[in-house]
Order: sequence, then structure tokens, then C-alpha cells
Amino acid sequence: MAVITSKIGVQNHRGVCHVVAVEPWGEDFTLLPGEALEIIAVGDAATPWFNLVEWDGSSQVYCEDTAIFKVMQGTLELKCGHNRQPSSSE
Repeated sequence: MAVITSKIGVQNHRGVCHVVAVEPWGEDFTLLPGEALEIIAVGDAATPWFNLVEWDGSSQVYCEDTAIFKVMQGTLELKCGHNRQPSSSE
């Protein structure tokens, strides 16, 4: 069985933090100004692909045709909640 990967990069060129949510798992990763990450999706039956939805202050990246993904920043694999900022209501 062949393993097929796809990746998408997200860069934050804003002057403020930017949240990247990976869906449908709801995992969040916060990019500080000037940071970037890559989402790598793995498939076995079809080539994974992405839908990107932009919001003020956040991006939602939907991984399609996959059940497995990882988020990388260079050689470091990021975990859900990376750089999460306290909410303004706390």
C-alpha cells in the first residue's frame, strides 16, 4: 500500500499572533509574528488535500481524505496548543 503525503505551509506576516486550527480535529497552533509552520497530511487510498478558511486572527485548515496529520516547524513537530495565548476574557 502506497503512502501519499501532501503539505501546506502557513506563514504569519502580521504584527500580531495568528491561530491556525487544523480541522476536523480542532487542534490549534499559534504563530507568533514572523513564524511559519507546515501541515503534513498522510493518505493511503487517495491524495490528501486542504481547504483553507481565513478569519480575522485565525485560519482553519481542513485536511481532506486523511485521518493522519502532523504539524511541523522546521524539524520540530508541534503539539496542539503550541504558543496558545491567554484569552482576553481571562
